[in-house]
Amino acid sequence: MPDGCSLICLLQDYVGMLLNDLKNKDEIKRKMVKTLTSCSFSQNMEIANKSLDEGVNALRSTGYCALDITARTAKKFYVGVSELSPFYLFFETGLVWDLALNLPYIPGSVIKGVLRSYMTDLCNKNEECISYVYEIFGVPEKDIHRGENVEIYVTGLDASSSLLVVLDSYPIKGERLLTGDITTPHYFKRGGAVKNEYEVSPKPSLRVAINEGVTFRFVVGIHQDALPLFQEWASYLGYKSGGMSFLLPLFYAFKQGIGAKTSRGYGEFELEDFSLVSFNFIKPKKVGRVRVSGR
Repeated sequence: MPDGCSLICLLQDYVGMLLNDLKNKDEIKRKMVKTLTSCSFSQNMEIANKSLDEGVNALRSTGYCALDITARTAKKFYVGVSELSPFYLFFETGLVWDLALNLPYIPGSVIKGVLRSYMTDLCNKNEECISYVYEIFGVPEKDIHRGENVEIYVTGLDASSSLLVVLDSYPIKGERLLTGDITTPHYFKRGGAVKNEYEVSPKPSLRVAINEGVTFRFVVGIHQDALPLFQEWASYLGYKSGGMSFLLPLFYAFKQGIGAKTSRGYGEFELEDFSLVSFNFIKPKKVGRVRVSGR
């Protein structure tokens, strides 16, 4: 496999092909997928891994406990399926791509949002349980979460600060990073929903996804004040995991899926290894206090 494939250069080449031959768009897409899936990104992944080493050291230097996890994709994986992706022009879906490292990645904000969402869902609308989640993740002033049937009030200052620092997650190992994928939409025609799927003739659509068997590295900085909150949250769910309670949400997310199309089995991960680095905490300034009340 060729190493060092530049996504920008490939996109420029294929955009030129499209502009010169729009009638053969599907064939050009097939060629692009073949090229991308034959690329090796091993050198890029080595650089990303070293960058995450620096991230772990930075968290240690500020007094956080660094939770360092490697997990392997058990299924194909999409993240950042939107028009913001460089792949959107070709596939109408995409991947979040770091143009500097020339790799797909999972934004830290996405990981944090997934963890918060799963933790809140598991609370089953229990106000006390949800209050632990918001103390861990922080909330903006007068943030209203209708789906959770609770209203959040922050007293004191304008916002409550998060007790977690989540770094962007990058692939660090995998023989073939990208793979082709086929989707067959049934329920849309000419941009609108159809009432009867027999009214349409589904046309398979080619996509690019992150392959199975790719190892990602996840790094989370944990403030010491988050530890008892994780324990209280886990206790509500019936888990007595003590000081390791903060592992439960991430392991649950790996099983349920991260990214897009999780309801169809995409985005599942299998744990490979984890470590905890430094419990020499330094407390960052806490802003505001959280109170949760039902409607």
